[in-house]
Amino acid sequence: MKIERRGRIAENDTPILQYTQEFKEYTGETFTWVWDKIKFPNGPICVLITDPQWVIYDKKEKQLVELLSKYESKKGERKPRITKADKEAIEQLDHEINEIFYSFYPEDRPKTRKPRKTK
Repeated sequence: MKIERRGRIAENDTPILQYTQEFKEYTGETFTWVWDKIKFPNGPICVLITDPQWVIYDKKEKQLVELLSKYESKKGERKPRITKADKEAIEQLDHEINEIFYSFYPEDRPKTRKPRKTK
């Protein structure tokens, strides 16, 4: 027996539950909204904001975190020693990160104290 299909074709009306949206501003900022209707049905789970001014700062900070995490002590183990090359790299990255940060916020730079002159 053959069944005839009459009327409107059935549409795929299953809702999309996980997706991302990207918005770009005229200043160069990019906003990425991450949605997951299963976990949180009322709004986005997170909003990631990437500012082109801070891209270099973020890269340097990520490198520093990777270097420092390599030398974290694990539970029940002895803390590994930092090699001289890595110590210099950590100091260099820390200095570069501070310079970038203080170039954006010069008022937050710590003041250098000079020793008092005695008579």
